Amino acid sequence: MGLNHVLVKLSAFTLGASTAGIAGVFFATYQGFVNPTSFTFFESALILAIVVLGGMGSTLGVVLAAFVLTVTPELLRSFAEYRVLLFGMLMVVMMIWRPRGLIRINRSGFAVRKGVAP
Repeated sequence: MGLNHVLVKLSAFTLGASTAGIAGVFFATYQGFVNPTSFTFFESALILAIVVLGGMGSTLGVVLAAFVLTVTPELLRSFAEYRVLLFGMLMVVMMIWRPRGLIRINRSGFAVRKGVAP
């Protein structure tokens, strides 16, 4: 009864990996080649910051965080040398202030109630 959690997790992984693979194909086609130096530590830190800022359980929060973290550096170009420091501070503040991300999702739909017969 209920959802098969193994199947749901495998389906989510498959969908995410397929989407990443298709994005990689488009990136390689656009660039003409793929080299390990195509992605620096900063890109990895940016992706981690997007997930931390948006919240791991919120798709809308991650989309909002991706927009904020890609547009804000362009608006604050005069502080380019402090970009990594600002990202680090933002991640620490978000982990302390709002550990579930910008947009919180309440998952109380399947809560067990006492005194209710099955």
